[in-house]
Amino acid sequence: MPSLIEMVFLLFGVAAVVFGVVIAFNVRGVTTRRVERTYRKLELMHQASGRLGPVSVPLFGTAGYLRFLGAVMIPFGLIMIVASVALMSLPG
Repeated sequence: MPSLIEMVFLLFGVAAVVFGVVIAFNVRGVTTRRVERTYRKLELMHQASGRLGPVSVPLFGTAGYLRFLGAVMIPFGLIMIVASVALMSLPG
């Protein structure tokens, strides 16, 4: 019978892989919508402060950065899955 730690590792590993794939490969436009939402928020903050120049988007608001984070999440989720399976196979 797997313990709670092994099940948590397995659950979070699978979640990390799924969310990583969704973000990295822009499934159903998730990354694009997130970038648009960030840009709109920055634009409203920019206008509210009275600035008239163009809005500069920081690195963390770009689609490339989000896709990079998704690509990083996939192997770490796989490592968590392998660790949970290894823990489950230990005797005792």
